[in-house]
Amino acid sequence: MSGAKAKIGGIRPSVIAFVGSFVLLALFIFVQPEHEKFDQSTLPWNAYFDEQGQLHTLGITLNQTTLREAMDIYGKDVEIKLFTNQDGSQKKAEAYFTVMYIGSIKAAAAVNLKVSEEELQTVYNRGAKISPTTSGGREVKLSSQDNLDFLEKTIESITLIPRRSLDPRAIEMRFGEPDSRVFNEDGLERLYYNKLGLTMIIDPDGPEALQYTIK
Repeated sequence: MSGAKAKIGGIRPSVIAFVGSFVLLALFIFVQPEHEKFDQSTLPWNAYFDEQGQLHTLGITLNQTTLREAMDIYGKDVEIKLFTNQDGSQKKAEAYFTVMYIGSIKAAAAVNLKVSEEELQTVYNRGAKISPTTSGGREVKLSSQDNLDFLEKTIESITLIPRRSLDPRAIEMRFGEPDSRVFNEDGLERLYYNKLGLTMIIDPDGPEALQYTIK
């Protein structure tokens, strides 16, 4: 076949293939998929109390939503831990979401689980491993069954730690003026937003911590 016959309408097939691949690449670059819609009430500044006094925040209802239900929202990458003081007192169960997304907000979160003192003691007694913490307490590694059981426990408080720090102007624009400001002995400022059930801890050396709880 001559060179003239190898052309299609005056254009070589190799050129057509190249142009076609370029057009497809351009479509992938410039035609962006629609962002998945999400509930605006889950944004940190849209927390609220309902008529029954239940706090709704980050898509979670405190003292009602279970850890398993929260995992359906924010993913399965969760670590559950049991902590105590050095003498074994003040036991508490916590779960950690190392990475979670709320719209475009990337954050981590720690949730306190509602577990009875009796059950905490039982779990502590059969803990697979007990290690000291940097704060002087103890961390108990849970058995596989205890990890599964704790998935059904309800969340009584949650602390959100955004990956990006918020400047004072952004805090004021999103959350408004706090009901009160307090500097604690640790030197950190705390902003209290009573209608949001929120205490915001401002750390100049790190990201803010947003603690939601029912007092």
